[in-house]
Amino acid sequence: MASICGDSVLTGQEGSIEFKPPGTSFCLNDYSDFGQDGTATHITVPCTHDFRVGDLVSFYETDNGKIDTALIASQDPNRPALRTAVDGTITALGSFVAGSGYTDAAASTQPLTGGSGSGATASITVTGGEVTAVDLVDGGQGYADTDQLSATLTGGGSGFLVEVDSVLTVSGGVTCYYVVATGDNWIEVSGTAGGAAISMSQDGGTTTADQGIIEVELCDFYAVCGVRDFSLDISREELDVTTLPCFDGEADECTKLANFRKTQAGFATATGTLSCYFTCDQENIANRLLGSSILKDQTGARTKLYVCTKTDGNGVDDDASLFVDAYINITGMSFSVNPDDPTTAELSFSVKRMVSAFGIKA
Repeated sequence: MASICGDSVLTGQEGSIEFKPPGTSFCLNDYSDFGQDGTATHITVPCTHDFRVGDLVSFYETDNGKIDTALIASQDPNRPALRTAVDGTITALGSFVAGSGYTDAAASTQPLTGGSGSGATASITVTGGEVTAVDLVDGGQGYADTDQLSATLTGGGSGFLVEVDSVLTVSGGVTCYYVVATGDNWIEVSGTAGGAAISMSQDGGTTTADQGIIEVELCDFYAVCGVRDFSLDISREELDVTTLPCFDGEADECTKLANFRKTQAGFATATGTLSCYFTCDQENIANRLLGSSILKDQTGARTKLYVCTKTDGNGVDDDASLFVDAYINITGMSFSVNPDDPTTAELSFSVKRMVSAFGIKA
């Protein structure tokens, strides 16, 4: 009898879904969309966006774009980048000790000294011999959120100290920012959840005009825990490449069987569905997925459909899992409600670009 150890099939118990909602990926102008709408903390995005407070976003320099120096562009081997993301860039300064004995001065940019990093500067105001305002200008690099910094100010005073409130930690070349506020056509970001919005230095592009493009998108996928099942159908066009017979006059073949047309595989088409349980939790990612079906802008919608999900100590291990990763258009949603069953909605979608499938990358 053959061993059954190698004959078992997937039962569907190991499947899962990860999702990036639409309205979360855009191409921005590198100068005019960063702090130029009258509020220095605003990043201008199309009014069709669907960024939510708490989303994690990253920025990429493309088409010769140069990002505002208040931010750091992420690195991706599949994307061109002009700046290098570094650890320990200060994203926010905290409370400060005013010190005393300094010469009064209007806001001016000063190097910050001390701490574990280098290159940070701040705009410092002195009134009545004491520091009265400190605003971050350049976050430098290599700092820790436990650092206390100072500055050499005129007047021979002493005692001024400012705490580092938060720094960026770069993981795998991707620098992520939390969305901390949104408007009809803008978002604000911070290096920490619920932190102070970062003020743009307003020096992207050529420092006075647009030069290229900055792409903004979600840093990572959301796990969708309310999915009941999903399906995916992939088909290929059949291209007719039959040619007319080519007789050279020498020993022309005589056959009693009809000639068959020659074909080759053409463009692919993929459509699918997934069923989700509905809940009243407005922040539930499954609800956000379903609501995405009526968003005007489907840009950024992307899903990972796991046939077999393997995990390690850090979450899903993509190298050991079987999945399809694709950008999609959400084409419809249907649901019904009755008092006897959990409320389930079915989402339909079409694939517009395949990123990878079963270990094969595009």
